[in-house]
Amino acid sequence: MCKLDSIILTRELIQMTTGDRIKRLRELAQLSQRDLQARTDISQSTIARIESGDRAVKPYELSAFAAALGCLESSLMDSHPVRDRLQYAARTNSGCIAETESVKDHLFYLLEMDTYLRRALTTKQPA
Repeated sequence: MCKLDSIILTRELIQMTTGDRIKRLRELAQLSQRDLQARTDISQSTIARIESGDRAVKPYELSAFAAALGCLESSLMDSHPVRDRLQYAARTNSGCIAETESVKDHLFYLLEMDTYLRRALTTKQPA
């Protein structure tokens, strides 16, 4: 599991915007905006506007950021169906067991891996 993917599962990042997530993961990877520009071919000024929330990220940019930061595209998105369902389940079951948070985090990771593998297998061309 990628270091950045494991960090995505924290409660703090679940509540962040896409721009906040990109900035946080960029900083965790010890990259400047210029470094990220070199890895994505997205201008530094565009990266700054996306991170500050002044501009929405486009689908191709989301893919470039995910590849450069070593995480899944869905990990960068504000809203994700699996994450949203897990948050709802956690709210309705809060207080049931002490390990609910770790179980939820592990389940989210497994579902993210399932999504990633399904995408990888469907895009692979037969030899």
